[in-house]
Amino acid sequence: METFCGYGKCMRNHAAKLGSHALDGCLEYSQPATGDLCAACGCHRSYHRRVEVKSCAQITHAQLPSMSFRRVKQLARLKWKSAVEKEEEEEDTEETSTDEKTTVKRRRKSKFTVEQREAMRDYAAKLGWTLKDKRGVREEIRVFCEGIGVSRYHFKTWVNNNKKFYY
Repeated sequence: METFCGYGKCMRNHAAKLGSHALDGCLEYSQPATGDLCAACGCHRSYHRRVEVKSCAQITHAQLPSMSFRRVKQLARLKWKSAVEKEEEEEDTEETSTDEKTTVKRRRKSKFTVEQREAMRDYAAKLGWTLKDKRGVREEIRVFCEGIGVSRYHFKTWVNNNKKFYY
């Protein structure tokens, strides 16, 4: 079996500079007498979709792909979903199955009281809205955080997230 390479539809985006998408409509690469530019549209051969044609002594016509890549992905996804549904049905038929649904744990957002925010804002302003190069006051920061009931990590994160609003 031999494999030949042909070129099909032109995929050059003529409106790329405008941020849009426009093809020229050339549906097949026309081999010029010399060079690699398409005789029909003038685009280089590399812009045309490459189509590999397998030929055999018994087969007289070209075998082109019948499905697009997107369609293959859709079919694979459906096949996977049906396999999962079958597993779920098998689990439901068992008498030891549980009806508990698994939930995805979301990261909990820290909520601060108004007093905590005001205290953090005042203390961050005193520190200059940065915790870098503050190794000498690390113990003082720890005592402050314990005093308002916030971890040092949350205070540092709050300072980094809010310095653009207050500084």
